[in-house]
Formats: sequence, structure tokens, C-alpha cells
Amino acid sequence: MAGFFGNIIKYSLIAINVICGIAMLSLYALPYTNQKYFGWFNLLAIVFPILLLLQILFFLLWFILKPRLVFIPLILCVLSYKLMLSFFAVGNATSASNEKNNFRIFSWNVHMFNFYEHKGKHSQAMIQKVRNQDADVFCAQEVVYDPNPNAITSLDNLKKRLGYPYAITADDTIFGAFTNHKKSKRQFNPFCLIIFSKYPIVQWKKVQTRPNYYFTFMWADILKGKDTVRVFNTHFQSLHFVKKDYQFLENIDQQESQEVSQQSKNILRRMKQAGQLRAQQVTELEKVIRQSPHPVILCGDFNDVPNSYSYQRIRRQLNDVFLEKGNGIGRTFRMLAPTLRIDYIFHDQSLIPQTFKVHEWELGDHYALEASFSLPSAP
Repeated sequence: MAGFFGNIIKYSLIAINVICGIAMLSLYALPYTNQKYFGWFNLLAIVFPILLLLQILFFLLWFILKPRLVFIPLILCVLSYKLMLSFFAVGNATSASNEKNNFRIFSWNVHMFNFYEHKGKHSQAMIQKVRNQDADVFCAQEVVYDPNPNAITSLDNLKKRLGYPYAITADDTIFGAFTNHKKSKRQFNPFCLIIFSKYPIVQWKKVQTRPNYYFTFMWADILKGKDTVRVFNTHFQSLHFVKKDYQFLENIDQQESQEVSQQSKNILRRMKQAGQLRAQQVTELEKVIRQSPHPVILCGDFNDVPNSYSYQRIRRQLNDVFLEKGNGIGRTFRMLAPTLRIDYIFHDQSLIPQTFKVHEWELGDHYALEASFSLPSAP
């Protein structure tokens, strides 16, 4: 009898091992799916770290109990190596060979520079951090400013404080934020993307396929020396989690089962819907990237993890500088899981990456990214 039940347990574990592996491998097919019908498929990318951890645990389990079965998780991990390489980086940061010809870029979801936390003003600590980086270009997501040029939170004032002479902005007031933190005055002003530059902006364009912040991206042709680089800035669809959602997820083990079931369904539904919207957004962005006559750098908050639909689609055109020059998991979002890398800097093959860094400043909900590249005309 013991042998019978032992075999049931063994074959059940083998089945779980294989099913988890198949779930991992299926992510290779994700960028070729129609997210309108396969929206749930994208959720597998979020649990990829858990699936990978299970394979490691199965390897240890079989090594101890049934050494001849270690080939199952081993083969599954070997087949998943490209997915693993997108998740974890062992970079080789090098010093720039010619600093004058380097193009340094900085990207950060600044969470409105903590506008509401600072009673209607931009955080001086965050502004000083950006200024200290002294990057050639700064791509900011989730910026709010006052269109009144005399206001302390105006764009001109923000440029001056950050140390940038040039800036372009998707300054729509259709969607925005209450610039006056006292909501009784209801002053509704831009909540937008901005590209700041130390070098002349030859031309630029805002692309907005729907009257919605998340369906907006922008590009700027920036002239440095003999080179023109087209810099894109974007922010894909957010999950719109509020404080209550974060508290639920961080304390899920303390909730009653009925509440966990209901809340989990709501969150999963929102995740699916947001993923479907991001699929539309990345399709629109891809088209414009392909049309660029200049070397491309893409910065942004994707609100999506490595191996997701939107990430894999972009990786078909551009390189992820984190994988080339970064190290570890590269977490960029401070909340929830320590594996959430959702902010990126991509580039095309004509630009040679030199350095990359994640700045783990606990000033907002996202960490900042910095990268440098050798330009085509560099000797």
C-alpha cells in the first residue's frame, strides 16, 4: 500500500514539474498571440520567477530523493534559457572610451515629483537628484506642472531647476492632475510625459491615438555634435492600484478567504484588461520606431515585466541595455515583489552601450535608470 501511495505522490510531482515547465516555455509564443483573445496568457510572465523557483526546488528534490529524475527540471530550464536571460543580467559595465562622444540618458517615473506630498510643490530632493546626474537627456514620466509661466511649478521653472535649456511635453489638459493640492480650487493641469535635453531638439512629435495619457508617446530628434538620436518616451497602461490594493496584496495571508477570493478576481481582471491595452499601445509604438531615420533610444515605464507581451514585442526591434550592462534582477518598482522590473531603456544596434545603473532612491514609487552610449560618429 505504501508503494502504491508513494507512486501516486511521485507521478503527481512529476506531472506538476512538467506542467510548470510547459507554462514557462509557453511564454515563447506570447508575442505572437492576439491579446484580445489571449489576455490571460500575459499573466504567466508575472509569475515566471515563481515558475523558475519551482524548477530549482524540483531539481533539489529529485537530486535528494530520485537522482535519475533531475533531468526533468534541468531540461526544462535549459529550454527556457532565453526567458531566464531576459529576467536576470550579469552585465559587464565598462568605462567609456571617449567621454565627449558619449550620450548619457536618464529615465524616471517621478510620481509628479511627489507634488501632493509636498503641498503643491515639486520635491527639491528629487529635482536635486536629477540635476546631479547631469545627463544629456532626461525622460520623465508622470510629470505635473502649472501652465502659468509665473507659477513655482511651471515648466520653465522646472527646466531651470533641473538644469535643462530644452524640453518638450505632451501638455494635454484633457487628462491631468489638480495642480493646486487643495482640491477645493480644482485647478486641472497637465499630467504628462516630458523629454528634457541639454542639446538642441531638431524636431519632435507627440503621438496620441486616443485622448488618454497612456495612449500617448513622444519622440525627439536630439542633435549632439554630428549625431542625431531619436529619443522616445512612453508610459504604458497602469493597473491603477491604490493604497488599499497594495495593503491587500502585502497582507493577503491575514485576509478572510471570501475577501481574498473576491479581491483576487478583481485584481486579476484589471491586470488582464491593462495587459490588453498595453498590447495595443506597443503595436502603435512599434510602427513609429520602425520609421525612424536615426538611431533610437526608447525610455519608459512599461508597467510590464520581462517576458511579457509588450516587452517581447519591443525586444524584437531593440536591445535592453540592462541585460547588456546591468546586474541581478534590476528591480525598478519599490512596491510588492522584489522582482518587479517594469521600467526600461532600450536602444537599437547602432548605439553601443557603455554603462547602466538603477538608482535605488526611496523618493518615489519607482527607481530611476541611467545609461550611456557611444554614438556612431565616435572614433
